[in-house]
Amino acid sequence: MPKGLGRPPGQNFLCRFPTTKLVSLPSRPVMSKRESKSLSSPRLLLLIFILAQAHAEVLDDEDNQLPKFEWPTLPWMRNKTTKGKPAPINKLDLKNDYSQMELSNFGDFDRHPCRRVCQQGQAQKCYYQLVIHNYQRLGPECQRCQYDERACAAEHCIYGDGVATPVMAVNRMVPGPAIELCENDTMVVDVLNYLGEPTSMHWHGVHMKLTPEMDGAPMVTQYPLQPGEVQRYEFVVDRSGSLWYHSHVGWQRGFGVAGALIARQSRQGNQQAQLYDYDLVEHTLLIQDIFYDRNLQDVRNILVNGKGRNHLSQLPDNDNRHRYERLRVTPGYRYRMRVILNGIANCPVEFSIEQHKLLIVSTDGNDIEPVLADGFFLTSAERFDFILEASQVAKNYWIRIRGYEQCEDRNLYQGAVLSYRGSARTELPQGRILDNNRNSRTDDDELVFVNDFRFKSANSSLRQSLDKDNNVGTVALRSLEPVTWSRYTQFLTYYSSFGSRTAPNGENLYQIDDISYNSPGISLLQGRHLYEDDNYFCNKSSLAREGRVCERELCECVHVIRIPAYRPIEMVVANYMSNTHPFHIHGNTFRLVGQDVLGNINDLRNIRELDRRGRLARLKDDYAAVAKDTVQIPGQGYIIVRFVSNNPGFWLYHCHIEQHSVQGMIAVMKVGEDHQMKRIPARVRC
Repeated sequence: MPKGLGRPPGQNFLCRFPTTKLVSLPSRPVMSKRESKSLSSPRLLLLIFILAQAHAEVLDDEDNQLPKFEWPTLPWMRNKTTKGKPAPINKLDLKNDYSQMELSNFGDFDRHPCRRVCQQGQAQKCYYQLVIHNYQRLGPECQRCQYDERACAAEHCIYGDGVATPVMAVNRMVPGPAIELCENDTMVVDVLNYLGEPTSMHWHGVHMKLTPEMDGAPMVTQYPLQPGEVQRYEFVVDRSGSLWYHSHVGWQRGFGVAGALIARQSRQGNQQAQLYDYDLVEHTLLIQDIFYDRNLQDVRNILVNGKGRNHLSQLPDNDNRHRYERLRVTPGYRYRMRVILNGIANCPVEFSIEQHKLLIVSTDGNDIEPVLADGFFLTSAERFDFILEASQVAKNYWIRIRGYEQCEDRNLYQGAVLSYRGSARTELPQGRILDNNRNSRTDDDELVFVNDFRFKSANSSLRQSLDKDNNVGTVALRSLEPVTWSRYTQFLTYYSSFGSRTAPNGENLYQIDDISYNSPGISLLQGRHLYEDDNYFCNKSSLAREGRVCERELCECVHVIRIPAYRPIEMVVANYMSNTHPFHIHGNTFRLVGQDVLGNINDLRNIRELDRRGRLARLKDDYAAVAKDTVQIPGQGYIIVRFVSNNPGFWLYHCHIEQHSVQGMIAVMKVGEDHQMKRIPARVRC
């Protein structure tokens, strides 16, 4: 993965599109019947000439006012003009020639045919186009939007929190447009790179069992998409739930290249369908901490679906000059709502809704036994779905997002509005967003929160009781699906760690297994037949054989951990640092069977020995442990995860905090041998 941003973003090709205007011809003079008969031929010709001159002047004036936008000629464009639409392929109108660009192709997908009621056995192919480009919050296209929120969509204005700052948009939107489809649909997505730097697109939560080359991990499963290129991703969405997509290059996710991907089930296959009445995409919230300009290390705000109050302003929270996301509900109905955290900095967030309980039913797209709570916490890339019953007085309520760690240092928080039908649309809730009565941990004693990152030390029972412990840790959640292994399965255990080190030049590097990741010069999946593993990869064992002691010296390399295919795998991952880390593995969903705080770096360094002596508690082998693809490792604590390695390939394994992954907290899991992976033509890109 490239470190840093590379060269500065190029020209913004999409920020000034002229509005198409119709030029009307001058109206013909009205003549009486007598006048028309008496008009001689020379006079008629003179009148026609005058009218033609006037028409030409009108067209010239319009052209001067509205210069025609011409799309740049790019390397991937063909030297021909497309006439009509391409022939449908499997009932899908694929676009194969981008030399004739139409702005109308790039927008949201509100009327997409795959946005439908899902039926069993009726999977479809779903075609989308995503253009990634430089843009700006409060850019030049924002004219009326600055004063009238209703005008923002028509102007394609990204208002944000009212601070003008560069962004990277998807189809002129931050966050990018939400994609809705059904489980087992085939996605066909053309991604166009209009940035001045390489990019790629990762489909977070999709396993890619049949198409590992579509995972979007640069220099691991694909070569990055260069400026001016288009890449077609095609894969089966092999699961349901709250998924999402985002760039996997540098800091682009922090600039805004991310969006929701919602895969629904048929009602017959949905075990929780009876719990709610509506599941609407407008009730999906993508939360992101942001920076201003290109000051990447300094988090400045938290936005909800790209909107929120301005913390540079001294205006109160309920001042109408702030722009908040609004969720409309009808009294008496139950709504499924989805929350995604696109976390960039080390900013876990707490989510709650004023005067409402939340029935939490899913995490990372995996159904759980419902838990009734006052709120929940998220670290970067985690998702939670909950059911909200609109049973309160019909008015407006605050949706509350409180930031911690780096966000807490700046006292950052954010709000959105839960608006009951029957209340005034433009009114904001009364009072401040945050509850002034909750300023310390002791104030939470009567409240139930799920996934609290402020993890407590071990209790007498690993399965925490909801009656006795209001902090429902992630490991306390229970999946609706049983584990896929038997009670006495023998797991192959791997020990790993997250930590940091200061380089000799003073740079702060982040590490997995005391190794900082260097991006390879060849894509590992495509080029796997072109190199010898032992000469190209490294890991803790290979470096030890060379006499390297990475606990005491700086180790940097293409860090690849080799795991056999089709085996039950257990990973024990220790966190040497005091802050929490979101642990994420591509290509897999794992079960969380252990999570605790040790609080002693010496114990963490000797975690293998502690485990041998039975000091690391685990859930029972046949317990329906919660399924996740991203989970927090508590500060100076550990997690234990289990999965079956039935997806051979090269899969990224990393911390999901952008700063940490960009600065080395990445490794690659090579699952299986080369011959067990999908056959992909060997490819080198110079």
